[in-house]
Parts: sequence; structure tokens; C-alpha cells
Amino acid sequence: MKRISRKNKQAWLRIVEVLIAILIITASVLIIYSNQDRNNEEISEDEVYRIQTQILDIISKNETLRQEIILGKTIIINQRIEKMIPNTWNFTTSICNINEICNSNTPNDKNIYSTEVLVTSTLSDYSPKKLRFFVWIE
Repeated sequence: MKRISRKNKQAWLRIVEVLIAILIITASVLIIYSNQDRNNEEISEDEVYRIQTQILDIISKNETLRQEIILGKTIIINQRIEKMIPNTWNFTTSICNINEICNSNTPNDKNIYSTEVLVTSTLSDYSPKKLRFFVWIE
């Protein structure tokens, strides 16, 4: 049976200590990276407008939602939009006549993206309305 000398034993302990230190540092970096708030990632204006346009396109093609817009009711519209937008976005909608300016309560300290769609009629009513869709990223 070979006997391990004291110097060899210390060398192996150093190697083990270094490996443990590397594992601890790597684990710390991975934990910090995974816990990073990814909500702050910049999203391009084009991407926001593309998503807004898709949502408004879906709404404008749905007969039930078109009727809600003509009647000036935003509750069902907002519920539908809430299911379609990313969780990090906030929004509000406003329905007004086509010759009016749609105002809404939006924060002053955020970039606000606004898109609109005209709903001119349903199968039973002709009363053109404008749905304005405001979005800001938290």
C-alpha cells in the first residue's frame, strides 16, 4: 500500500478547493443571470405596433366585438385584449366618433404607443366609431 505524502495530500486539497470555488462562482453567476429582470429588455417600436395592429385586426373582424365598439362598451374589448398582450404591457382603450380625438388616461413617464381602427358598421347598425388602443410597457 502506497502512502500519500503530506505534499501530495495538500496538492490534492488545493485542486479540490479550486474546483469547489469554480463551482460556487459558476452557480452564483447562473443564479444571478436567471433572476435578472427580463422585462426591461428593449422591444422595438415596430414590434409593438405590429402586435397592436394584429390585435386590432382580430377585434375588427369579430362581429360581437364590432357590436360592442358600435355601442361604445369597452369592457369585453379590454378583456379580449388582455388575453392577447404580453404580461409586461399595460393598456387602455378609448371609443369615440370618427371626427373626435380619443383621449385616455395614460402615464406621463412612459412611452405610449397608440394605434386605432375604424369600425364603420355591423350587420344591424351603421354608426361609425373609432377604437384607439394605447399601450405602454412597464
